Amino acid sequence: MPRLTSQQTVQLLILGLPTGLIITGVIAMFIYFRVDKVREDREARILTAKPLNAADLQSGVHTLAAAIGPRHSAVPETINSAKKYIQSTLGPANLGYRVSRVEFQKDGQLWHHLVIDLAGKSAQLRNEVVVVAANYDSATDSPGADANASGTAALMALAHAFAGSSQERTLRFVATVRDAPPFAGTEEMGSLNYATTLREEGGDEKVAAVVTLEGLGCYSDAPGSQKIPPTPSAAYPDKGNFLAVVANPAAQSMITDGFRARLIQSTDLPLEIENSPAAGPLLGQGTAWAFDRAGLPVIRITDTGELRNPQWQHAGDKPETLDYPKFLQAVKAAESVIMTLLNPRR
Repeated sequence: MPRLTSQQTVQLLILGLPTGLIITGVIAMFIYFRVDKVREDREARILTAKPLNAADLQSGVHTLAAAIGPRHSAVPETINSAKKYIQSTLGPANLGYRVSRVEFQKDGQLWHHLVIDLAGKSAQLRNEVVVVAANYDSATDSPGADANASGTAALMALAHAFAGSSQERTLRFVATVRDAPPFAGTEEMGSLNYATTLREEGGDEKVAAVVTLEGLGCYSDAPGSQKIPPTPSAAYPDKGNFLAVVANPAAQSMITDGFRARLIQSTDLPLEIENSPAAGPLLGQGTAWAFDRAGLPVIRITDTGELRNPQWQHAGDKPETLDYPKFLQAVKAAESVIMTLLNPRR
């Protein structure tokens, strides 16, 4: 029997069958970490798209929040481990994407956003980019399962779901870093650095929309499980069983009747769609806040984070606290939002 190379072993483990994905994801991560450099010079080969599924989401969250654990600046090794895991999953040896690293330096530490592109097919629209962003770091001492391993796992699953597809606009996935506390809601955020550069140095490229994935796995049908946000545009439910889709002022015109209809059909979750000027506080202080501050059109998809999850950015934010079937429904909703934004003429 021919002997597998280490790279083939990683590929087999990370892209294995859904059964046992959590275990194989952890094993693959540790095998991968024996390799010092991601081989990005290989020709990218996009694999066949894979439907969204709860097992892949659970595997991604478990690898980031349990196997790696808290991912913050005080322990650079964990940031590096998360970066390598994401690169390994998305890169040429597995999903087949060419992963670009956007490097920046803050406080004497080197950081990397991770970026992959799927070029648009329309000659008129391919220079318009839909950015899908999620941060892969966590608050100090928090495993960060919901905040925000859930967003990162969703980003990777969506990259697999869109693999090899052809849309009118260009699709860009960005795994951002340095967005969790103590940087959240400040000028020190990594995604603010990236968003500002994107706006100022885009050249012929135009950012059509930014979709941020921030906390997607916490749900409860218990009365009182949902805190009421500041200045909601309408009466807000007190049960934390819905998904919030929040548009900033620059993106409000995108929430059309067709957008709403396709979104409602895509998911079994109740939806709260906010696109009024009063929705500002619902953007939070994470990645959506940063892109909004940079003056870009933003749609935040979220379980509302700290307004619902009592363990948000705390030590109890562990993988076993998430509701994976409903998490999957949230990511299906995100897929619908992205598809609608990528194809405005459909």
